[in-house]
This record gives sequence, structure tokens and C-alpha cells, in this order.
Amino acid sequence: MSIALLQAGVLATYSYVAPLLTERAGLPDAVVPLAMLGYGVGALAGTTLGGHRGGDKNPWTTVLPAALLLGAITLWATSSAVVVALIVLLGFFGIIANPILDGQVVRIAGADRSLPMALATSWINVGIATGSWIGGLALATSLDLKGPSLAGLVLALLPIGACWARWAGRTAGR
Repeated sequence: MSIALLQAGVLATYSYVAPLLTERAGLPDAVVPLAMLGYGVGALAGTTLGGHRGGDKNPWTTVLPAALLLGAITLWATSSAVVVALIVLLGFFGIIANPILDGQVVRIAGADRSLPMALATSWINVGIATGSWIGGLALATSLDLKGPSLAGLVLALLPIGACWARWAGRTAGR
């Protein structure tokens, strides 16, 4: 479920990146594909480096930066340079948790268990669809262009509590 909530948070924002960039930050339409490319490069780097920054030991620490970035986007996405940098960083930190949280599933269920791994991957897809839908609902409210990132922030904060509780329970027994 944490996988779905984090992805829902990221995709609530990213699904509506074009109006965020053009209408809120005032960038020309031609910048949208370049910012999306930056997000993709960030996502590739995040997926590649995720386990190397300690995410395997403390998975909740990989979820927190994504939530902080969603908050930053909500507050500061009116500056063109800032919003593009935040989108690239969201690609890095928003996707970094996927292989780490999937790895936690393998660690708990065992490497020879294909069903838990398939379900973990399915949760990513549930998060993508749900986040895009919730982001659209938020965009249609009085929150307007702040709606998707604010909804994303709320969604991304939910798994932090779950991951922290698991980590705290594990360290309390030491």
C-alpha cells in the first residue's frame, strides 16, 4: 500500500505538469517536453542509485524527500528555474522508492515468491491511476493549479507514517 500511496502522490502532481509549468510558472509550451525529459533523467538516476543511498536499510528515508518536494512544488512553483529543478528532483526522489519498497517485499516474502512481487508491481500501477485521478479532482477545485501537488503531498505523507512505524518497531527491539 505504501508503494501505491507514494506513486499516487507523485503522479497526482506529474500528471498535470504541463499546466503547472505553463500556467503557474509562466513558461512557454516548448519547455514542457524538456522538463519532462529532465523528470525522466531524474527518474532513471533515482532508480539506479536508490539502494546505494541507504534506502535498503531505512526505506522511509527514501519516501520523505518526495513528500518534501511535493510541498516545495505547492509553495514555490511560480519561478521558472525553480519549478524545472523541482520537477527533475521529483523524478529522482519520486521514483527512487519503487525498487527499494519492492526490495522490502522480496526481503519479507522471499525471493522465490512471485505473487508478492507481482502484487507490489501492481500497487505501483494502482498508485499511478489513482494519483492521476485524484490530481485531476484537486485541479478542478478552488485550489486550482496548487491542487494536484497539495493532494500529492497528502498522499505521499501517508506511507511515511507506515514506514516510520515499521522502522521504529524494528529499532526498538535492539
